[in-house]
Order: sequence, then structure tokens, then C-alpha cells
Amino acid sequence: MKTRFKHVMSYIPLISNKTKIIISISLVIFAALVSYANNYTIDSQICLLAMLFSFLGDISLNCMPLDKRPRWFLYLGAVFFMISHIIYATAYYWLISTSQKLYFNPGAIIATFFILLLFTTSVFLTIYSKNKLQLMTIIIFCLYTSIIGINFITIYSYSWSFGTASFIGALSFLISDFIIGIETVFKVKSDTLRKFVWIFYPIGQVMIIACR
Repeated sequence: MKTRFKHVMSYIPLISNKTKIIISISLVIFAALVSYANNYTIDSQICLLAMLFSFLGDISLNCMPLDKRPRWFLYLGAVFFMISHIIYATAYYWLISTSQKLYFNPGAIIATFFILLLFTTSVFLTIYSKNKLQLMTIIIFCLYTSIIGINFITIYSYSWSFGTASFIGALSFLISDFIIGIETVFKVKSDTLRKFVWIFYPIGQVMIIACR
């Protein structure tokens, strides 16, 4: 099974930073087209703004090779993505509130337990990590996990109430973020993980933007 998995992953190429930026620009264009198709509704415009901040995050993380990238670029990228998550959560919360649906429905409760489990696991791994972690890295990691958790719960709440597939986008976005967190905090270098990030990330963005 492991050999077969590696064989399958070998067909998926590692993409360059330039390609990542092109994908990110394409996602911005996609968000703009979705907003246009929806007659520039408030939620579609908010999601376009979220994607623009995601684009700024992609620029910060992929504007230069990893070995030459200043560490503060990582923190800047994290800030842009945190803003993006907050804006996405705002769009979906607005949809929930204007439709007078309950926020704390079974979907939100399931998502909350999932995030708590993920956060607890992350803290456990951080405590027992052999790498010495900078205080700023730990603070950013905890703050980032909390913010993506809010977005994840909000989208799951909306998806449960309206029967949409947006929860798949939230989960995909969460997976890509968690992989980046593992790579950054625990200094893990893996081509397979890199490939997974740029499989789940575009899927997550597309489904969050479109599945409303």
C-alpha cells in the first residue's frame, strides 16, 4: 500500500513558486467571476476580499525561494491568511444571521469538537517536540489555529443548515493550513506534504468561494 501510494504521488509534480502565484491569481479571478455571476451580492464581495488577502499571503510565502525567505515573511503571510479566514467567516456568518438560522447547530458542534481535538493534539506535539520553538512561533501557531477554527466552525454551521458542500472547502483549507503548520513548527521537509498543500488549498478556496 505504501509503495503504491508513493507511486501515485510520483505522478504529481512539485510546482514552482511562480506556478503557485499563477494559481493564486487564478483563484482571485475565479472569486471575481463568482461575485459577478451572483450580481455582486454582499457575501460574494466579502469572499472576493478574503481571496485577495489569501493572494497577499501567497505572495509573502512564495515570492522567493524558501532558503532565502526572511522569517518575517512567514509571519506576514500568516497574518494575511488569518485576515482571510476572518473575512470568510464574516461572509458565512452574515449568510447565517440574515437567514435567521441557528449558528450553534449540530454541524457547528461537530466542527467545534474536531477543532478542539486538533488543537489539543497540536499542543501535545509542540510540548514534546525535540525542536526548540521560538515564543513568537508558538504564539502565531496558537492564534492561527484559533482563527482558522472559527472559520471552520462557521462554514460547517452554514453547510449544515443549507445542505451545501462548502464544508468540504473548509476542511480542505484546514488540511492545507495544518500541513504548513507541521512543516513550519516541527521543521518537517517532505515533497509529499508540499504536494498535498497545493492539492487541498485550491480545492478549499474554490469550494468556499462557490458553494454558497
